Amino acid sequence: MSLQDIKNKAKEIDKRIGLKTASDIVPDWIENELKVRANPMVTGFEAFDEDLRNNLRGKLGIFAGYGGSKKSLYALNLSCHNAFMQSGKAVYSTMEMSATNLLDRMIDFQYGVQKNQRATEYFRSALDESNKELIQKTLQDGLSDYYGDRLLISQKSRMKPNDYRELLDAAIEEHGEINTLIVDGLSMMGGDGSEVEVYSDNTAALKEIANEYNIFVGLIAHLSKGLELDTRDVRTHIRGSQKIMDNCDFIMMFSLIKELEDEGYEVRKDIGFIRLYNKRGTGNTIDCIYNFNVDRLLLEATNKDPRNYPEQTEKKSKW
Repeated sequence: MSLQDIKNKAKEIDKRIGLKTASDIVPDWIENELKVRANPMVTGFEAFDEDLRNNLRGKLGIFAGYGGSKKSLYALNLSCHNAFMQSGKAVYSTMEMSATNLLDRMIDFQYGVQKNQRATEYFRSALDESNKELIQKTLQDGLSDYYGDRLLISQKSRMKPNDYRELLDAAIEEHGEINTLIVDGLSMMGGDGSEVEVYSDNTAALKEIANEYNIFVGLIAHLSKGLELDTRDVRTHIRGSQKIMDNCDFIMMFSLIKELEDEGYEVRKDIGFIRLYNKRGTGNTIDCIYNFNVDRLLLEATNKDPRNYPEQTEKKSKW
């Protein structure tokens, strides 16, 4: 970045933190509303999108749940969907999963079933030394057509907020407007101090980045032990929960669905539960049941009534 670019950036930041009257903000409001209308950003779940007004820009959203609840998969689904719909470009920071494992998911999302196999299984089983160049070209051409440069991947770990600013600046300079940053996940970000201090500082900084760049920042957060896998409201067990809740605009809580069978509780693998708490927006809490498309590794919204899938804890089973 040139010295002039740095000066321009500083001027932009100064403008944002300067005092303004309500009247002064109207032009920004108009431009934002028109941008949302012309280029909406969606979650892929109609009920959520209606409550969020198809407007994720300037927001910090938390995806929280235990391992296996598909929060990371959903974050990638959101990025892939918006990239395919060409509604903007996303930077996906994968600090917990390798880039090659992330690519597995992207291939499955794009190709789905290939000759009765999941796409990654099909290409993996077909691959050998004799055809590696052909398969490489097939995948590169297909991924380029499907995603283009609209989904950019970073696999550097221990990222700090200023690292994300530099990453976004570089992405914008090379690829144009970026509207999404996915941070996977909070526990892998760098920083100094106790866990709570680091989480608090990093989430506050990520919210600043969402505002500063007018983008959506999706942050994947883990839970501390102590809840059942089908607990719907997990806010109290998000690691560093109070400060994270203070800093975010909304939170999506991912949980599993358990059903009581003859031999005990069984976890449903075909469906799951997401609860949206639109904290800084409408204040509404909205529940959705998703169908898990195992071939595309895709979470699909359903019309199933969430009230038919209550928590089924061991404690409740004893009556």
